[in-house]
Amino acid sequence: MGCSSTPVLSLFLLYFSPVCSRGDVYIPAWLKNPNLTKMKTRYYILIALSAYLLYTPVPDGLAHPWKYRALMASTRFLRLIAKAENIIWPDAPNDVTVFRNAFKLVTARQALEELGSNFKARVTQFDGVKVRLYEPIKKSKSLLPGFVYFHGGGFAFGSTAFDFLLYPLELYDGLTRKIADDLNAVVVSVDYRLSPEYPFPVPVEDSLKAAKWFITHAKEFGVDPKRIGLGGDSAGGWLTAIVTQLLHKEKIKVKVQMMVYPAISSLDTSSPSYQKYQHDFGHNGMLPLTTIARFYSYFILGKRDKEFEQLIIENNHVASSQRQSTNMKTFFNHSLIPPEMRSDTYYKGPSDPNLGSESMWNKIKDVCLDYRYSAFNNLPLTGLPPAYIITCGFDSIRDEGIFYGEALKADGVEVVWKHYEEGFHGIFWASPAFVFELGEQMRKEAMEYVKRKL
Repeated sequence: MGCSSTPVLSLFLLYFSPVCSRGDVYIPAWLKNPNLTKMKTRYYILIALSAYLLYTPVPDGLAHPWKYRALMASTRFLRLIAKAENIIWPDAPNDVTVFRNAFKLVTARQALEELGSNFKARVTQFDGVKVRLYEPIKKSKSLLPGFVYFHGGGFAFGSTAFDFLLYPLELYDGLTRKIADDLNAVVVSVDYRLSPEYPFPVPVEDSLKAAKWFITHAKEFGVDPKRIGLGGDSAGGWLTAIVTQLLHKEKIKVKVQMMVYPAISSLDTSSPSYQKYQHDFGHNGMLPLTTIARFYSYFILGKRDKEFEQLIIENNHVASSQRQSTNMKTFFNHSLIPPEMRSDTYYKGPSDPNLGSESMWNKIKDVCLDYRYSAFNNLPLTGLPPAYIITCGFDSIRDEGIFYGEALKADGVEVVWKHYEEGFHGIFWASPAFVFELGEQMRKEAMEYVKRKL
């Protein structure tokens, strides 16, 4: 995929390369301008900027390297804008503003029905939470299974049903519509509120309310309440784990939980996968530690806190007393990661358990130890539904899915762990501009398992 096919990159291509038409032939405006100096300058800037954006070192073995570079060109362009705004507004969530506005500009209006799909979509509310609901075009005579999906985006980005100029837009329609067709199930895509405007516990509470309401009103939508599953990617995987647990506490059963490269806990940012990612990408790529630190700052504190972000990067945000707790020693034990995923090339061992910031931990511990925050705060895990967990080799949070899978298995829960060594964070998401063949394969294999369980 070339850079011209990336939607965000097209924004600056339009700015730097204005065109005028002559019949069916389009000619760059600067070629027709008698005073070429200014236009040539813009052209050279375009070339330099394009080279910078497209120069993304890609480690050996990563799937779809050129598509990945194109995706990263869009991401790096937006990060540049956010960095420029940081100079003027250093404490504002500029990355959130820039990315959200870009998504609104480049996301097409989603049709209620799509050619080739057996499902129609509409935006509605479940117990006050906005959702995008996928229902069969032809009503089924029998009750269908249901599936609730929680989108990713670090609790700060992503949407299922936001409005722009009165038009409903949806970044995840390409994925959730396919899930509905794959499963032949009614799908609910939850538009939980986002941080930093709505930090923890709001995204969790919204997700729980929507899922619970759907399950208890399932028959109104032609759904068998005993055949409902939950799933999500990244932050949505975090929500899947938590909502499944909270429903279980209320004696509300779901059939299956699917977590795609899930974030599960913020307590250890120096696991082998974090160290591998730092070796492969540094502070670049789709999900560097600098980005994760901001996401957690927004989610936990509701704002940017540079001291907190730096401590996250250093893995010193947790007090030594907590780091030496039985919980952390058990569930964040690096020996749980297969030896082939702890190469001496990059892995230097766990952080010193005697280090950590007591003052910062006192500031955040009420959130981090809340039963609604982390899937590791609701033990035991006995009785939870079967889990399908996907991890990728080029993903900073790979190990969190592995840690949680091991914890589930230890408590007798059926776990299927699928690891795609050549995959990367974000590959599962599908949009008109970015469809990754490996991501399609991952989805199809996951849906085969989920469909059997439903």
